[in-house]
Amino acid sequence: MNFWKIVNKALDTLMAISVILMFFGIILSSNVRNNFLAIGETLLESGPIGIIVLISLLWLGRKIPSTIQKLYKAKGLNSRFWNNL
Repeated sequence: MNFWKIVNKALDTLMAISVILMFFGIILSSNVRNNFLAIGETLLESGPIGIIVLISLLWLGRKIPSTIQKLYKAKGLNSRFWNNL
């Protein structure tokens, strides 16, 4: 397997896990919610550059929902999940 393919799979997995943890933080903690709102407001108030940065951040996360779905279907971090990724 190509080295960069392994690195890409590992980064996809880490990003999916971090998004899951962020969702738990948003649900459970008002501080996390306030921080996300502050980041969004700051980027939107920064003019066109802030909006471009916000759109690019959202674009970078476009594969995360499919990775989370694969993680759920494989019932954890196992070889089946890794091969499907």
